[in-house]
Amino acid sequence: MKIKIIAVIFSIMLFTAFCSEKVDRKGVDLKLTLAPETITDSLYLKMDYEFTTSSDFKKLSNDYSIFVHFWRVNSKEMLLQDDHPPLKKVSEWVANDNIKYSRVLFIPQFLNEFDVDFEGYEGLKLTVGLYNPNIQEKSIVLFEKKINIQPASINAPEIVYDEGWNEIETDINAVEQFSKSWRWTTAKSVCIIENPQKESTLIIKGGVNKTVFQDQKVTFRINNILLDEFIPAEANFSKEYTVSPQMMGNTDEFSLKFETDRVFVPAKVFPDSKDNRELGAQIFFIYFREKLQ
Repeated sequence: MKIKIIAVIFSIMLFTAFCSEKVDRKGVDLKLTLAPETITDSLYLKMDYEFTTSSDFKKLSNDYSIFVHFWRVNSKEMLLQDDHPPLKKVSEWVANDNIKYSRVLFIPQFLNEFDVDFEGYEGLKLTVGLYNPNIQEKSIVLFEKKINIQPASINAPEIVYDEGWNEIETDINAVEQFSKSWRWTTAKSVCIIENPQKESTLIIKGGVNKTVFQDQKVTFRINNILLDEFIPAEANFSKEYTVSPQMMGNTDEFSLKFETDRVFVPAKVFPDSKDNRELGAQIFFIYFREKLQ
């Protein structure tokens, strides 16, 4: 009986010592704010960093980088990372310093809400800290939090590929995450989008075939309002716009129109092709969500 009591006391002492052990953050604290508050997949996430150093902060002799890791809790796999150098070099930080900046990263679509085992969300562990890739030294964890990721469908306006689109194509071996699937437009293709009636961000990643047309013109319209008209400088392009409620109108839906001044039929251009489709521009990715503040 006495042995059991001693063992219990020893376990309590170990637990207390473990809990009271302080993590050495080298005199650095981090306040991290995520926006929007409801985090989903297929989302651009804004991360506001604010690093502060204490009055007894000792200058770090080597340049460190910031690691930002999102780990899937169940599978223990890293979903994505955003390692980066801070706005001000760590070697230049001094006591009572304050370093603030923001970064935006994209959380890819990874949830399968039709899976029978899907519980409506998946937990991710976000870990942020300092590390030096040039020396064998333990990284300094400054922030750790579990966040629940919900499917984008809960609050993302639905985008329907309506008229004028060719069938979706995929390349699972594509290195760039936005190049794994795409649709070709025809001379005029239309998407129908739910109207959030709030200022929103529209991002379009696409491409044109420069071997066929060097100066093909691409036009985007919101309803019948000209949003942009341009000749892509390179084969692939990425465009970002702020769309106002006035442009979207007062109805429940609005149209996003894609037009090209010229189209081509691959079978008529390339000798080995049997593709008789009419192709305009290649659209890899359309992102439309309420604008981050």
